[in-house]
Amino acid sequence: MNLMNHTFNFNGKTILITGASSGLGLASARQFAAGGGRVVGVDRDERRLREAVASWPSVDGGAHEAIIADLRPADAPRRVMEEAARTVGVIHILVNFAGVCHFNHPAKISVPEWDEVLETDLRALYFMGTLFAEQVDPQRGGRLINIGSNAGRKGRAMSAHYAAAKAGVASVSESLALAYGAKNVTVNTVCPAVVVTPLWETSFPELNILTGKSAAELTEHWRMLTPLGRLGTPDDVANLVSFLASDQGSFITGQTINVCGGFMLTC
Repeated sequence: MNLMNHTFNFNGKTILITGASSGLGLASARQFAAGGGRVVGVDRDERRLREAVASWPSVDGGAHEAIIADLRPADAPRRVMEEAARTVGVIHILVNFAGVCHFNHPAKISVPEWDEVLETDLRALYFMGTLFAEQVDPQRGGRLINIGSNAGRKGRAMSAHYAAAKAGVASVSESLALAYGAKNVTVNTVCPAVVVTPLWETSFPELNILTGKSAAELTEHWRMLTPLGRLGTPDDVANLVSFLASDQGSFITGQTINVCGGFMLTC
């Protein structure tokens, strides 16, 4: 994708992106910055986040910012939003990419593993969303985009906790779309299928044990299940996120949209 020919205009907009240091979050941050938006990246990996922020195209409205935070602690969303308010003022767009994924047999999922997934992928996302929506100026409106997963659309035998969290993301988005529509806030869920990112790569050892297949074999299996014949790229997901966040997406809310190359038809 040629970022210099970016379609969507984010001039004068401030965008907060969780999980911004790599993968889907990084691709989205680059697109927003290329469209003229000022990006506040949130991530727990300080080195990678600062490197990412330094790589984003510069904008006239102020420097991009980094907030180093692990969103799992119960008070983290409020601390992040308060720091963002002190640093850049009002946030116009929030994209919740931060998440963790584990694979395990249902009978072997421990309480700590369950809590890690649900607290990171669902609880933190929910409170980030409500805090964001509360600070939106109704005259200008806001965009809240939550990242779900194809795993949230169908049960998954070896990732029941992740599937439950991502199913909850879609439900939360619908609830917040209803609650904040009067404030001119749109809320949508974007559901990728398999996009090989650092998050996915950390899951390969668990999948290797469960399936007996190598990372290369798993990747080829997923590709074969995708009618378009390839896995997704971070920009495939970022393209839809940018559209939903743009002025052109102003009448779309409460939706759950797959970005999967048809994977949901076969998986």
